[in-house]
Amino acid sequence: MRILIAICLTILFQAHLNARIIMQPYLQAVTTSSVFVLIECDSPDTVEVKFGTSKTYNQSAKTELIATTTASPVTYVHKVKLAGLTPATNYHYQAIQGKSASRDATFYTAVSAGMPFRMAWMADCRTGTAIFGKISALMLQANPMFAIYGGDLCINSEYKSWKKQFFIKDQLAFASCVPFFNSPGNHEGWKQNTKAFTENPVSASGTQDYYSFDYGDLHILSLNTEVPYKKGSPQYEFAASDLAATKQPWKIVIAHVPAYCRGGHGENKAMIAMTKAIFEPNKVDIVLTGHSHFYQHNLINGIHHLVTGSAGAPLSNPEKADYTLFQAKEYQYAVIDVSTNKLKLYIYNPANEILDSFQLEK
Repeated sequence: MRILIAICLTILFQAHLNARIIMQPYLQAVTTSSVFVLIECDSPDTVEVKFGTSKTYNQSAKTELIATTTASPVTYVHKVKLAGLTPATNYHYQAIQGKSASRDATFYTAVSAGMPFRMAWMADCRTGTAIFGKISALMLQANPMFAIYGGDLCINSEYKSWKKQFFIKDQLAFASCVPFFNSPGNHEGWKQNTKAFTENPVSASGTQDYYSFDYGDLHILSLNTEVPYKKGSPQYEFAASDLAATKQPWKIVIAHVPAYCRGGHGENKAMIAMTKAIFEPNKVDIVLTGHSHFYQHNLINGIHHLVTGSAGAPLSNPEKADYTLFQAKEYQYAVIDVSTNKLKLYIYNPANEILDSFQLEK
């Protein structure tokens, strides 16, 4: 019996030592004082993340949440919250599980109100990994402090699609240094792998399904068009109360499905209803969406509705509407500079040429 117990303990000890990180960690849900590091591993054994303002890593945190993927054998996404951070500060971090350690990476915490910042936006990368790789590299070169995505990150919700189409080398290089927030698309859906691979900020929604957050002088409402959002739904009611409550100078809504779009998937009646009843009365500045695979800049009742629908997904033909200011059948991404009184938005193609730009002032 003692020999059997010793053998079992040895096996368990070896399994612990052999636990390993299987993907470069990346960042989610950044605030002025915290960030989540997500680490995919082949074991539920605790992950430790060492962090600090230099590679001496004078602080550490351990697994707070674990989500499982649909991989076979199953993999485990460890979610480690780094807390007690200083606003607008550069931090180093490294994840460790057993004998496995990730490379050093850095990130910036969110800025405080009154401080300028840059962010990036893209949507609908899907199977176009060559284009998406270029765009990921260009977004990294633009040096944003965080990024927002508009969904359809891969062709479907299968584990292999996430790993082969979204978590490619250039995207991991970006996401390991630049925290991103996502509004899910109809292709990856709001399913097990999407929930495992993302961690959204805590907000008054009380759910991970949809959320809002402040960053500097900007308020962002992230909708989820994969769960009910028509009038009377919890998401609709949250959107109404959230935008009415914020006092931030700038307001941006992100969603996968656009309200106004000509060509591609066209307009969406439920999103138009939400726009008229909630976005317009609460003076939203910009609505960023994807879904239709082209660029279209639409201006309706003072709100700039941008369809930025391909960072790799096959392009389709836009059709001009009377509310359209500019459109192009090109792959694209956005860089947005925000200060208290000015917001500048630039749309780039994969050759890093400006397709469109505009500036708002308050």
